[in-house]
Amino acid sequence: MKKGRLLGKLTALAAVSLVFLTACQNQGASEEDLAATDSSADQETEVLRFGITGGYPPINYHDEDTEELVGYEVDMAKELVKDLDGDVEAEFVEMSFGSILESLNSDRINVAMHSLSETPERAEQYDFTVPYFDKVWGIIVAEDSDIQTLDDLDGKRAAQSVSTSSGQEAEELGGELVPIDDVDEAVKLITEDRADFYLGSDVGQQDYLDKQPEPLPVRVLDETVQDVPASLVVPKGSDELREALNESIIENTEDGTLAEIYDEYLDMDKSIEDFDEDE
Repeated sequence: MKKGRLLGKLTALAAVSLVFLTACQNQGASEEDLAATDSSADQETEVLRFGITGGYPPINYHDEDTEELVGYEVDMAKELVKDLDGDVEAEFVEMSFGSILESLNSDRINVAMHSLSETPERAEQYDFTVPYFDKVWGIIVAEDSDIQTLDDLDGKRAAQSVSTSSGQEAEELGGELVPIDDVDEAVKLITEDRADFYLGSDVGQQDYLDKQPEPLPVRVLDETVQDVPASLVVPKGSDELREALNESIIENTEDGTLAEIYDEYLDMDKSIEDFDEDE
């Protein structure tokens, strides 16, 4: 069913009133122009606000040439809102990663979407949609590092953002966290021997390494770690919004729309294969 159902009750959405002329200072304006102006007063566009960072290619980032916000999650969000009832547009609110979930509590955003996995702790405070992206962790180490397998990570220094699921995973693998803000800092610490490894999205890591002007003295382990797939996150109790997004995610996955988006940015399909256990 291509049209998702919001049931006309997206109460969390901010309505954006179209700007129109309330008076015509040009005395020569035609009655037709005035009629067109008056009719625009009845038009409204609902906005679904997505919280992102805007700085994590290929997930969501600004194109270097155009400064346009792009990325596979940006394109995905624009497709998902097409299925929602009414005239709904995706609006992207950029902030630090640590602020995204908190912003759901303050109504600053309606949806958190920054490659977030459901955890027991998060599920106590927020609601999660069905997954939309199959996540796998890759591990970057120094080129001359003696780390060869996941077992070798035990007791090593992990350059990670402490508030992320990747940081938690690094700790579970035995890593001792060295706090960072982004992948640039993580790789810098590794090349300077101030950290031993960085665990992060496999596609994000590869995109980062491919875009470097010169090869970096690092390598990616052959072994990877399967992560919990990414879902959209909404405020607790947002059942109608969550169900509408679920319908759209499933439909856009099954008809190949998301696969096309992932292939454009990643040259691979990272969409979910089976929703039977997730619906």
